[in-house]
Amino acid sequence: MPTNDVYTNDEETRFTLRIETELLNKVKSQAKIHKRSVAKEIAFIIDEYFQNNPIK
Repeated sequence: MPTNDVYTNDEETRFTLRIETELLNKVKSQAKIHKRSVAKEIAFIIDEYFQNNPIK
């Protein structure tokens, strides 16, 4: 899906997420340990979830 956003490639979609501060702080902590951005850490967590819980 082409966009006018020069920071988002064609394989990605940008969106806004509201998240509880406590949960975000946990994600930030894990992201720092894994040397990833918070956004990449969230994508990693979601990907891991779907790998372990395939959609039937």
